Amino acid sequence: MLQCIFLLSDSGEVMLEKQLTGHRVDRSICDWFWDHAISQGDAFKPVIASPTHYLFQVVREGITFLACTQVEMPPLMGIEFLCRVADVLSDYLGGLNEDVIKDNFVIVYEVFVTICYVLFGILRKAIEVACSFKWMHC
Repeated sequence: MLQCIFLLSDSGEVMLEKQLTGHRVDRSICDWFWDHAISQGDAFKPVIASPTHYLFQVVREGITFLACTQVEMPPLMGIEFLCRVADVLSDYLGGLNEDVIKDNFVIVYEVFVTICYVLFGILRKAIEVACSFKWMHC
């Protein structure tokens, strides 16, 4: 399960942070991620294993959606979740950039929180159903 989601500007500044579980993820993970991303250059990797977390990233219009977890989970679930969040926010705001997010911060945060709880719940339930279906037919 994802523990935290960050929205980063194109300079690596944390614009939004949402902790999803009781275990707080320190913002220093964003600094580690940004240093790692810069050192990799053009080699984009959507899933990265840091010394302490698994990181999932999606970049849209210069905004990096970064999710963290300390437990293994299906990589496509994390990436799909971030893609959906990025799509909804982009459609809702008419595009994504640092100024739009800062000018509409309260709206972005409320939409972000709603999306996080609804979408993650749907994805988690779909996986649970798929797993129970597989178990029943083994």
